[in-house]
Amino acid sequence: MTHEHIFIPSNKKGYEVCVDCGTYHSIEPLPPKEIYEDKPYWGEDSGRSTLEQQVSNLTCTDDCGISKIDRVLQFIPKRGKNFLEIGCAPGELLRQMVDRNYEVFGIEPSIRYIDFICRHAPEAKVSQGYFPEATRESNANIFDCIVAMDVFEHAPDYDAFIKEIHRLLIPNGTAILMSPIIYEDGFIREGEFRSDEHIWLFTKKFLKPYLESIFSEVKFSRWIVSHEVLILKK
Repeated sequence: MTHEHIFIPSNKKGYEVCVDCGTYHSIEPLPPKEIYEDKPYWGEDSGRSTLEQQVSNLTCTDDCGISKIDRVLQFIPKRGKNFLEIGCAPGELLRQMVDRNYEVFGIEPSIRYIDFICRHAPEAKVSQGYFPEATRESNANIFDCIVAMDVFEHAPDYDAFIKEIHRLLIPNGTAILMSPIIYEDGFIREGEFRSDEHIWLFTKKFLKPYLESIFSEVKFSRWIVSHEVLILKK
């Protein structure tokens, strides 16, 4: 499915909006290196959680009675061989996937967090890089499951991101993405998304036909508003 976004100015600061599907796009996103490598992304000086606090954020149940990580784990196949997490700091999901007897791999853009991740999930294999570029030389059809939590909306080229996930999955493999998605009700958390890094705020109106043109099965599942779950089957 080919959809050509036609953007016009929006009333959302830092974003333009597609006149057809309602997807928001950042007007002036920062280069990834400037966001993730030139200065700390996590930590008190960044205005975000420390990695230790991020472990707690992933596992707490304060928002809706189920933790963020348990919401994702619900959709991961109970049996499988190889698992990949894209943007894997702080390593909590990697650790839990090791406990599920997967061979576990992680990609993290900032070299400064690799040591923490490896100490938190010592049996995981973690490398520094950006997806999809980091796996371009990898064989196809190698992962039973791929997860990206709060990463998809940061990808400059969403089409390359999605198609590389599809290439890496085994037949009938599962991808799980957590991302801000604007449903038919139009709800989105105002003020939460910074346009310098959150390049895309997708609508379900766009994503559903687009993803169904690539994957055999596409499901949407709400967690909390603006952090929805996509479950994709190859």
